[in-house]
Amino acid sequence: MNKRFLSLMMLSFLCHQASALELNVYLWEDTIAPSVLETWHKQTGVSVNLYHFDNDDERSLLMLKSVQLPFDIMVLDNVSAFIFSRQNAFEDLTALSNRSNNDPMWLQACGTHAIPYFWGAVGIAYRKSLFDKPPTQWSEVIEIAPQHRGHVGMLKDSVETLLPALYMLKASPITESIDTLKQAYQLLESANPNILTYEYVLSYVRSHPQTDNLHMAVAYSGDHYSLNRFFNHQDWDFTVPDGRPYLWVDCMAVNTSSPNPDQAKAFLNFLMTPEIAALNAEYIRAASPNYKARALLPEEHREDGSIYLPEQRLAEGIIDSELSAKNLSLRAKIISSVTHQYEAKP
Repeated sequence: MNKRFLSLMMLSFLCHQASALELNVYLWEDTIAPSVLETWHKQTGVSVNLYHFDNDDERSLLMLKSVQLPFDIMVLDNVSAFIFSRQNAFEDLTALSNRSNNDPMWLQACGTHAIPYFWGAVGIAYRKSLFDKPPTQWSEVIEIAPQHRGHVGMLKDSVETLLPALYMLKASPITESIDTLKQAYQLLESANPNILTYEYVLSYVRSHPQTDNLHMAVAYSGDHYSLNRFFNHQDWDFTVPDGRPYLWVDCMAVNTSSPNPDQAKAFLNFLMTPEIAALNAEYIRAASPNYKARALLPEEHREDGSIYLPEQRLAEGIIDSELSAKNLSLRAKIISSVTHQYEAKP
């Protein structure tokens, strides 16, 4: 990833960048189609500046450390959308006319002060040329086969880091059980010598463009399309291992400290226009919450099992929910310990 990480030292600089003709958006990399931005600019004359985060925890930490962020619009997970909405950090978006184009399930997930942008599942991105068959078990990134040792990517996140180990233990990735989390920690410790990176897979390949040493990685649905686009081949694929899928929901919110709240809301309403939402989804190769947009998408996209889960698996899915402070604290300690051990490897 050609990262544009934002330290707190940069915030004051960015604050001066906002104008009536600019919107600053904080989001994952490669999650908005360039043609969508071009169409918006042609229609309105308003430029959109994109700033990227690498994981949900990084974004949330930045938000917690600064009350007034220099972003007009932020993409965040559904749990964070509710947490920061309770703190009056976001504008109420219930009046947006295109809001009703989304499925009620995803509207409910993001609440009244955010809109659903994309959704999907956590799974494993893998290189087809290096596997006889797709990975079907989460244990494959913990109890790693000899030929893949040292070639596996994990994620550094409160839920996703522990997720493979918790699924191995037949536990929910958002379990509140302290004992189960400690058992998951032991499994992560055992896997650590064989882990290549805890950097988000898209970030890793973009910061190591000459390397060919990543075989598979815990990832988000749609990431394999970004990987194939980056490498200009079709070797990467994506699978959701057996068990109840863990669903992610990306929501978009308007910052209450935005100097351009009306333009920001207009941009979100624009993104929910069926034609624009369809164009965006087809480029990103992610599941759209916009049912009117889905009707406009090619059949090949709508029936892509790596993007849209079968109805039964979707019904069984676990949507992220708020964890207790005690749980989050233990998870943070586990992740800190595991990553420090990883960094100390010879």
